[in-house]
Amino acid sequence: MTTTQWVFVVFFAIFWGAIASVQGRWKMFHWPLIAHCHVFCRVLLSIAVLNILPTLFFGLIFFVLRNTPVTQSSAWSFGETLRQVIAGVAPAFAVFGFYRLWLAIVEFTPTTFYQNSVTQTAGLADVEPTIEFLKLCRTWRWWNLTFAILYLVLATVVPVCLVR
Repeated sequence: MTTTQWVFVVFFAIFWGAIASVQGRWKMFHWPLIAHCHVFCRVLLSIAVLNILPTLFFGLIFFVLRNTPVTQSSAWSFGETLRQVIAGVAPAFAVFGFYRLWLAIVEFTPTTFYQNSVTQTAGLADVEPTIEFLKLCRTWRWWNLTFAILYLVLATVVPVCLVR
């Protein structure tokens, strides 16, 4: 692995850990209740947007970063060092884009993924969050989608432009 690939791997893992910390509130992967339609839809969305897409993105960027210098870092100038660090760190920010994308999709159709407190299935009140509990508001859906796209585009373009 190149130095830039190592930087990318480390920061991708760090940022992924930060996003994983919010999973408890949203119950993105609520496997025990998958028999309920809204939970099933949420788990499918989570697998696609939070597992499959990031894995494909990781592979793509890891491949793009294969051409970064493997020479001793002591031979790099300050500018070259900065370029390699930016090329490694910038794509790791895509993790926040995947989270924003997931959130935007949920905000576009919240009743597909969560029940409200009035229609919540009996027995789920203590274990399943509601639209009201999560304070899901469709007002922010376009902002979340915009920032998801911005994160993902920048995270893809920056390393492509910086790698020779």
